[in-house]
Amino acid sequence: MQLSKVKSKLVGIYNYAIGLLPVKLANKLIWVDRQMDWSISIYEGRDFLSLKPTAVVENPILSRRDVTDVLASFVADPFMIRIGDEWLMFFEIFNHKQRKGELAFARSLDGYNWIYQQVIISEKFHLSYPYVFKFESEWYLIPESCEANSVRLYKAKKFPDTWEFVTEILVGQRFVDASILNFNGLWWLFVGVEPSNGLACNLLKLYYADHLLSNWVEHPMSPIVSNNSEISRPAGRMRKINNRPIRFTQDCQVNYGYNVTAIAIESLTKDEYREAKIHPDGTYLFELATMPCNRVGMHHIDFIMLNDDRCIACVDAR
Repeated sequence: MQLSKVKSKLVGIYNYAIGLLPVKLANKLIWVDRQMDWSISIYEGRDFLSLKPTAVVENPILSRRDVTDVLASFVADPFMIRIGDEWLMFFEIFNHKQRKGELAFARSLDGYNWIYQQVIISEKFHLSYPYVFKFESEWYLIPESCEANSVRLYKAKKFPDTWEFVTEILVGQRFVDASILNFNGLWWLFVGVEPSNGLACNLLKLYYADHLLSNWVEHPMSPIVSNNSEISRPAGRMRKINNRPIRFTQDCQVNYGYNVTAIAIESLTKDEYREAKIHPDGTYLFELATMPCNRVGMHHIDFIMLNDDRCIACVDAR
């Protein structure tokens, strides 16, 4: 028997045995390739340009070992919101048995100590990147659903744990990591597109709409990034800093999820688009070599500015 077949059979037996254990124990014992062992950490600083790993708690604050309801290979793509004194984080869990991503959430009372809750959205296809936002007093969520060749919109029936599918915003391509922004009276959607040849995302398209549920129109300058896997794939929630939109992008040129770059949008109208990198000391936001929890790579950031001039961010890392 060929060595590869023997290895495959042994891995199958191992995974079957692991699957017989209680989920929480199995998630501590399951073997995961280091290149895929994503987890979630908390950073803090004066602003998003000065973020460093927090010293308040030990990172990572969430990993596959914290998941209690499914056998998980990793957790990634965290989006964080604060409602009064409660913090909520939505993220991807890669279901080890089903071999696809599902969406889950965790709770915190201080933004540092998090308690895993449960899976909230699972489909027949892969889901990730749960971009959660509020509109007209309702909570919505746009996940990545590139395996369905669409950008899908969900609405909370009972926030934060019960969601229903509303509509497909875009269809027909392998859209990845759609990031939405309400700016100057319009809705804007920045979304990467994966090529059919399986290479890294190297295209960023831009769409706009008058209303979240109206027809979306592709911008005349779209794609706004072409043939560039360094700055095309979105990497977290878009923010407005001093009324200037900021988008975050992951570098997939070195390898998938190598690091994160911040880009300032200098002009955003129905007819014009301009942008420029803003990090003062180079391409990336973070020096991974100085950050043990992120030394192999990172590809996502979301942050909240607090009233005392502090910035708390959730990032994923491997």
